[in-house]
Amino acid sequence: MLDFSQTNDWNFEVEERPVLVEGLGRIEGKKALVRTDTNTLMGVHSENYRKISHDEIVNGQYEAIKEANISHDFDFKVHCVDGGRKLKVEVLFNDLVQEPIRGDYVSFRATAFNSYDGAWAYQNQADGFRLECLNGMVSNALISKVWARHTSNLNIENAAKTIKNSLEIFHNQNEIWAGYTKSKVQRENVEKFFKARVVNMSQKSSDELFNKRQLNNLLGHYDEYQRGMGGNKWAVYNALTHWSTHTNAAKVPEVTTRYREKKVAEAMSSRMFAEL
Repeated sequence: MLDFSQTNDWNFEVEERPVLVEGLGRIEGKKALVRTDTNTLMGVHSENYRKISHDEIVNGQYEAIKEANISHDFDFKVHCVDGGRKLKVEVLFNDLVQEPIRGDYVSFRATAFNSYDGAWAYQNQADGFRLECLNGMVSNALISKVWARHTSNLNIENAAKTIKNSLEIFHNQNEIWAGYTKSKVQRENVEKFFKARVVNMSQKSSDELFNKRQLNNLLGHYDEYQRGMGGNKWAVYNALTHWSTHTNAAKVPEVTTRYREKKVAEAMSSRMFAEL
């Protein structure tokens, strides 16, 4: 068992209570989750919702790491945000590292998510983490996920299997990353790709409606990376992962990071990136 109660705001009690509306009484089929130490409403859910405590996720993730038995040298970090409503558990494996190009290291990482407000379903995923600039190397090809709603059939013990399977994918990914470093791309095509697949503001892939500020942000990252890496897909990839990972200026950085990582994963799996 782990005890981070002195340094992390995640180890608190949350209880289920009936939903009461003044003048109407109890609302059938609904229940509220309330943080007992502050009497704060954490979320309202259907009666089928199963509360999964942050404590279950933190200790479950630690036990999954031990069961997977892939490393004994790792950093285990717990992040709780939005008044305790959302949880992120991040495990960085210091001895499981790839080197796509000389001097450029990517470490294996496992991350678990949970929430009391329903914004984040329970999820366990694995990806890479570029050590030089602290970029999370997200992509559909690399990320292996266990995702589940908070219902009666949730089984967090699958996390160990996910981590093991993801490690094999991580090892195979090194060849793909190395291929990115040998490619050549044109900046005008990179800009079109960013517009259509990353900062587009419509549900369809289009470069006609896009977030200009975020486009300039991405292009600035790309220009910086291509000066050191060359005009290739590795520079594009690092610009994307930098944009998705470095979100401290956002109101709730962890929420913004999750949204951007999804956008990046979808963009990386697109034909447009393959043909870049």
